[in-house]
Amino acid sequence: MAHIGIVLEVYSLILASAITFFLFAIGRFYQLNVGRETHCNWFLVPVILFLSSAVLYALDYDGIVLACVGAILLIILTIMLYNVMMGVEK
Repeated sequence: MAHIGIVLEVYSLILASAITFFLFAIGRFYQLNVGRETHCNWFLVPVILFLSSAVLYALDYDGIVLACVGAILLIILTIMLYNVMMGVEK
């Protein structure tokens, strides 16, 4: 029964990586078309952290710290991207 939990955790982390990569693509598209800096390359860091955490879970190690750091970084980057795209002043 524990194997089902590991499979679901790995699957959810891979899905989170795919969604984060989609946010990278949105930021890159906006940066190329509008010309404003979106810092879209930083979205690849949570992708790497989520995938590393998934690999650790698959190998029966605890990768929760990497996933938490990736999630916190993703929240910050998403807010920054929103502010750039909506023209919110600092």
